[in-house]
Amino acid sequence: MAIITISRGTMSGGEALAGSLSEKLGWPAVGREVIKEAANTFNLSESLLAEQLEKMPGLFRKYTSEKRLYMIALQSALIERALKGNFIYHGLAGHLLLKDMPQVLKIRLIAPMEYRIRQLVEKKRMSREGASNHIVQVDRQRREWTRWLYDVDWSDPALYDAVFNLNSLPLALITELICQAVKTPIFQDSQEHREALGQFNLANQVRMKLARNERTHGSNLEVTAKDFRVRVTGELLTGGMFGSGMNSANNEIRKVAMEVPGVEGVEVDVRESIIARE
Repeated sequence: MAIITISRGTMSGGEALAGSLSEKLGWPAVGREVIKEAANTFNLSESLLAEQLEKMPGLFRKYTSEKRLYMIALQSALIERALKGNFIYHGLAGHLLLKDMPQVLKIRLIAPMEYRIRQLVEKKRMSREGASNHIVQVDRQRREWTRWLYDVDWSDPALYDAVFNLNSLPLALITELICQAVKTPIFQDSQEHREALGQFNLANQVRMKLARNERTHGSNLEVTAKDFRVRVTGELLTGGMFGSGMNSANNEIRKVAMEVPGVEGVEVDVRESIIARE
């Protein structure tokens, strides 16, 4: 299994690159259809899921917990894709959703503003001013979105394995360079990589279970897995619901995690965060 993720600004050629790579490698290229897959799998609203991926959640805590649920659902859909084989993802935040998975080549595609305006004017029949305003607005939303959810600057080159400028290199050459990269041994199938993917999948299943649990869904919990044992860390919002304190909370987390098939042990190391009562 190998995955190519393509991050780009509005009208920066991401979909064109994905199509070119798909034709050259014979791998499927996927984008927004993953939203539908995630919605169907977890019985979520497709329109709400799409909206959560594109807009800031507002100031209310409940929107924060919903955003985490939707992101975990999207991550799960991408993992299901990975379990079936190689693919190219040109949707939002692929390099962040899959940052801990093995064999992911994270590409950033950039283009100057004039190039992007011209593309939007030609394809959407917009005025130059309208195209410019649209690009600035969408880029700002995506920058704020990734800052809020992952505390990173989406334009930071350190988040990617390679950054290509469409103004300097033709699409065909960029395609060829990426194809050569994924043919190297680091991206070839191996037992080690399959096992790592399996553990990543197991951790995400536990993360989803906690996100949908009535008592833990509002908490900011991270899950890792190794040798079928999971470790849960982060911040647990108690709100006074656990009368016997953190011991009760930890037991609840262990109980929920052990319900996931394949989990053989659970370690919990979380901080308590009590919600003030009005």
